[in-house]
Amino acid sequence: MTEELFGLRYEFVYQHGHCMRLFKDDGEGLTVDALSTLQIKMLEANTIPNMLPLEIQEIDHRISLLYSLTAKRMLAQVLKVEELSKSQFAKLMYAIVCAIDDSKNYMLHETGFVLKDNFIFIGSDWSDVFLTYVPMEQSTKEWSVCNAIKDLMRQIASKLNDKVKQDIDAWLDTDALPCTPQTLQNFKTNLLKLMDLQTLVHDGLPKPVRKQNRIINQINTTTSNPLEESPINTPILDVKQDINNSQTASFYPITQRAQFFVLIGIILVMAFLWQHHVSSPTTSSLHLSAGITILLADLWFVLKFLGLPRYRSDGEKQVPFFSDKPEKHFENKKEAITVSNVEPQDIQIHYQNLHMHTTLIQNNARNATVFLGNLKPEGPRLEVQMQGMPKSVPILSDHFTIGRGDANLKADYVLEEAGVSRVHAEITKCYKGYALKDTGSTNGTSLNGEPIVTYQSYLLKDGDEIQIVCQTLIFRY
Repeated sequence: MTEELFGLRYEFVYQHGHCMRLFKDDGEGLTVDALSTLQIKMLEANTIPNMLPLEIQEIDHRISLLYSLTAKRMLAQVLKVEELSKSQFAKLMYAIVCAIDDSKNYMLHETGFVLKDNFIFIGSDWSDVFLTYVPMEQSTKEWSVCNAIKDLMRQIASKLNDKVKQDIDAWLDTDALPCTPQTLQNFKTNLLKLMDLQTLVHDGLPKPVRKQNRIINQINTTTSNPLEESPINTPILDVKQDINNSQTASFYPITQRAQFFVLIGIILVMAFLWQHHVSSPTTSSLHLSAGITILLADLWFVLKFLGLPRYRSDGEKQVPFFSDKPEKHFENKKEAITVSNVEPQDIQIHYQNLHMHTTLIQNNARNATVFLGNLKPEGPRLEVQMQGMPKSVPILSDHFTIGRGDANLKADYVLEEAGVSRVHAEITKCYKGYALKDTGSTNGTSLNGEPIVTYQSYLLKDGDEIQIVCQTLIFRY
């Protein structure tokens, strides 16, 4: 519990799933008069897209707001471990602005949205956003949705790499986003311009009208009179550029978990088809069942050994799909030769300077015990058992992540075990020491045998046992 929200306290709890609870921590508690009756009725009567599902709880005349977080990830947590490109940033902000603008159809007010990265959650994609809406009576103080969105943009940009941050800050400092009565529409228009065409086509957002079709139509209408002057010479160059920027089909690998679910679905469909044929055996049903079975088998082999088909531009590098680990691509052979020689050169230097790191222990007594000093590791660390041997993992950062990781997401301590999420848990440094937090993992995290609530911080002490799936980590400090 770190701050107040509309005068309410918040915490993360587990009630039939992971939830966030807002409540008033005083003698009276949160009353019905503080809430907007109209907005509550609209929230209860409609499933509003891109909004966290809200449940009103009343216990002993004390009201709490309960938001479901199942299958959702906190944006602030995702930004710590995943890099966000400029196009993905624009895609995320476009989804947020559209969600705020569409909420007017349900008679919700802009002042009820909490535009902070730790109260915004995302699903499977950057455009799959879920906002926190608090149905309080509108406050009398002035509040600008334009400034709130700009503050959110700067807050997110501060957590990105320097190049993207500079581009976004320069874009925000211009007059590209003026505060006018049509603020949200201006935001959407300019965010669409910020997104590149490739992202719009692949990710399903509104696709701008390309000028190639218009140019081709002009060419067709003017071929009857080739001697007539027409401003078509310049657009023909654009057509050539569009053709040069053509897209090719390629395959991208899918995870083993996705392969498992696809296989289960194919088996169920096959079972249904053949069960129908057995119940009413006819020649047509036999041919139908056999044909669909062959098609499903072909689909399975394509997904298993090739991956998911996807279009890519000619300049985009293709990720290899015959290996589980991503291959490093080199711009030229010279770079590959240089990189390949790094390790032998380091080994040679190591052995040349070995005398500088080696201490000769001299002792006249042959059987005397030599004191080597205190070899016990110091500082915060995790003790784990690896193949029956103890191993100490130092905690070297203030945000120490534990998980499976992948090619684009690096965890500080990697657990390569089935059931471990990409970023499963995090150990953060706080003013009282170190705290453990589950970062929205699928299979959860336990502390001293008790499951912990997602996104809720638990203070650690020396000897605490952290269990992630079947792996036990002992915290030492």
